[in-house]
Amino acid sequence: AALMWLSVPAAHAGDIKAGKATAGAHCVQCHEADDWEGEDAASLESLIRDIVAGKVKHRQKIELSPVEITNIAAYWSESSR
Repeated sequence: AALMWLSVPAAHAGDIKAGKATAGAHCVQCHEADDWEGEDAASLESLIRDIVAGKVKHRQKIELSPVEITNIAAYWSESSR
């Protein structure tokens, strides 16, 4: 059971390299890593999901898959440290 528990966070961890590529295609025109200083991946992921869902106002409509959202959040949270 302990082994199963240890593998769960890794299954949900974002791919930082893929997040950098996706952020480069969709985000860096307006945002940089310093914009997210002090934010963790979970809070960034929640914010990005709300933006994509239209719950949070954003300059332009963006369409991202759940995996892309997770990856961008992982990248931004690591890059802002």
